[in-house]
Amino acid sequence: MKRVDNKSSKTSGIMIAALVAAVVLVVGFLFFNPFAGGKSSNSAKKAGGTSATKQVAKYEPSQEEKDYLKNRFAQLTSVNPEAIAYVYAPGTQLDEPVVQTTDNETYLNKTFDGGYQPYLGTVFMDMDNKKNFSDRLTWLFGHARGSKVGDHRMFNDVNYYDTQEYFDQHPYVVIETPERKYYYEALGLVIVPEDTAFYRTSFTDDKDFTTQLKNIYESARTKNPNIKIKASDKYLVLSTCREEDETIRSNLYLRQIPDSEMKDFVAKHADQLKYVATRGQQ
Repeated sequence: MKRVDNKSSKTSGIMIAALVAAVVLVVGFLFFNPFAGGKSSNSAKKAGGTSATKQVAKYEPSQEEKDYLKNRFAQLTSVNPEAIAYVYAPGTQLDEPVVQTTDNETYLNKTFDGGYQPYLGTVFMDMDNKKNFSDRLTWLFGHARGSKVGDHRMFNDVNYYDTQEYFDQHPYVVIETPERKYYYEALGLVIVPEDTAFYRTSFTDDKDFTTQLKNIYESARTKNPNIKIKASDKYLVLSTCREEDETIRSNLYLRQIPDSEMKDFVAKHADQLKYVATRGQQ
């Protein structure tokens, strides 16, 4: 039998005891320290980590707005069940109901009340857009009445945004839906061929979306220097023909005011957002 040295055995015992003590200390540190380990992440969340998941309160229309919209759309849908919105630009004669159907042809000539009249038709949303204006880019189309007819209904006034002075004086567009109002500020107006590559309703990713918007902004004839293009924002396009050439289009791009900015925006610009009926006036 091999002899065991007592001194060596005693030394080994001391080392093992020291190692065990060190392990116990480390485990205790991790368990009780609020800034380390798995338990700490829960503590951090309870203490103040909610900022990372903070959500912006959704815009809630007032009862007055709800009552107004209920009455507005009861009247509109009694005339045309495909009515989904109303659009107006304060200070202009742009003041129109909006429809959507299963194609982008019907309402080029079909009037809101069901009649047939070329160069009048009805303002309509692209067939591929969601009717609640939740898409990144929503398209509304309307004829430019101009000199072809006796009034300025439809999107004739969109063409006036090709001068910076008019653009600056009429910066806002309001969309009314059965559920709520949306407010928009003009980003820029581009004049493009009718088959422009800018005409899209979907994008592969954030970069694809912002790249197109930046290209549009750079090529705009008139523009708002105070808007920064962001992937998180939604935009609206009002598209119409140019009177001098029916193969080109005026496309007015507008940024939707997000819910996080809605309260301050409405408070600041209330007087500039008021609805004044002009539809049908010459």
